[in-house]
Amino acid sequence: MSSEAGSTRGSKSTLKVDRVDSPPQDWEQLLDADPCADYFHTTCWTCSARDHHPDLEAFWITARLGGELVGGLAGVRKSSPVVRWESNLEGTSGGPLLHSCLAAADRQHVYQELMVAYLDLRPSGLGTTCVSLNHPQEEQYGRWLRESSVGWACHDTPAAVIALDGGLEFVEMNLMKKNKRNERNRGLRRGASIKITNDPDLLAAYYPIYEKASQRWNLPAAPLPFLQALMTDESLVQPGISRTFFTCVLLDKQVIGGHLNLQFKDRVIAWNGVTDPQFARTHFPATLAVWGDIEESCRRDARLLDLGGSGGVVSLEGFKKNFGASSETRGHYVLDSMGMKILRGGRNLLRGLRSPSSGEAPQRWHDKDPNEDVNS
Repeated sequence: MSSEAGSTRGSKSTLKVDRVDSPPQDWEQLLDADPCADYFHTTCWTCSARDHHPDLEAFWITARLGGELVGGLAGVRKSSPVVRWESNLEGTSGGPLLHSCLAAADRQHVYQELMVAYLDLRPSGLGTTCVSLNHPQEEQYGRWLRESSVGWACHDTPAAVIALDGGLEFVEMNLMKKNKRNERNRGLRRGASIKITNDPDLLAAYYPIYEKASQRWNLPAAPLPFLQALMTDESLVQPGISRTFFTCVLLDKQVIGGHLNLQFKDRVIAWNGVTDPQFARTHFPATLAVWGDIEESCRRDARLLDLGGSGGVVSLEGFKKNFGASSETRGHYVLDSMGMKILRGGRNLLRGLRSPSSGEAPQRWHDKDPNEDVNS
């Protein structure tokens, strides 16, 4: 697929938009030049997702002026059970990237041309097209999607972030609540420990805990080879420091929880994480995992630790606030085909008839009976 459009820079510059099935060689340079980019835009993320998820294809839409990559959009296509085009996997942030060299008048033009090329991929039958924007993208470009005539359905998705500008001691003493400091100290005194690692075997030992949690959440677990592939990302944020790390919480030699962290520039994202509820009130592995994330992020000179959304779980939102996290808004935009709208409406009707709401609020895994076995 290839299209051309005149750029607002003038008649001598022509914007050339293409779709390719492998990452352009200069893709990472575009990410470096866009202050809104995060880890979910990287080549490692998209290629690892493609390589380790069934029924998943990846694509890159590029916009070039005079051969220079000035804009792009990476995305995935899921073909089962219905066709779903996403600007990134499972709602992680994606959306168009824009080179900082673009003049203000050119930015919207390039953005719109990338979105036109993306919407050209829409399925004609049953299918859905999605765009997810991180907080900086939502602030700068969200209105362009909201004001679009194509009819995007917008869903605001708040997420928790901890500002690390003041350094580790400031976060510990001024942002982190005393009860979390006490939990950390008690967990460590009782024999738990924190290890920052890229050891795939420790990640594999953590994986059964994550699988059990996914079953409880009624969500598909990300494949273990996908998580391990992210841990082998060879790109560096600083000399000798890779872009990914696993915060592993251990009790003796037993893994009782962890967080897989992804860093791009000065933002660390604690993307995949869960801890064993059997130890929740004795060794506080969730508290230790976040503390380990904070320590390592500060060591890496990160400015923000992104703890992600809470899915409407009040206790989880409160847990993150106890570390000094504040909320930032992200945008998730959905465009269903007509057939998909009809199907979704029928499903919602049946769900309402068969399963009337119990009125119960969503809960954390740790909100259940602390004596209940993790394998139950």
